[in-house]
Amino acid sequence: MPAKKPQRTIEFAEQDEVFIKKLASDIGCHCSKVNERTYSLNRLKTGVQGKRGAFAWVHKESDDYFWVSTRKVWVDQARAKALAGKNAGVINSFPRDTQHAEDSVCFDTRTDYSNAVTVLGFIKKIR
Repeated sequence: MPAKKPQRTIEFAEQDEVFIKKLASDIGCHCSKVNERTYSLNRLKTGVQGKRGAFAWVHKESDDYFWVSTRKVWVDQARAKALAGKNAGVINSFPRDTQHAEDSVCFDTRTDYSNAVTVLGFIKKIR
């Protein structure tokens, strides 16, 4: 049975930006605030929204619980590239096929932080 997808988000507080910046740094990307409930993870640091290359979105579920969503097709492309290349050893970092929706994948940063960073790093490279 697939895990239950977080259904609501709450507003970020100022101290949450520390976590978001650490996540972005660990992935090797940039972050920007989309609205009071969402940050985007971007390949490029630019003021032009369409040119940033967003590849994931960070949401806050509770005070110490964040989750990151991305498109399933991007996860599938990154998995295929990892299998075809010299990075097949990290294939276990990718989420199983039992996901929450047909077109998106969510990563729980509380229990799966390092795997989320690994997979999102691959997605950043192919986007």
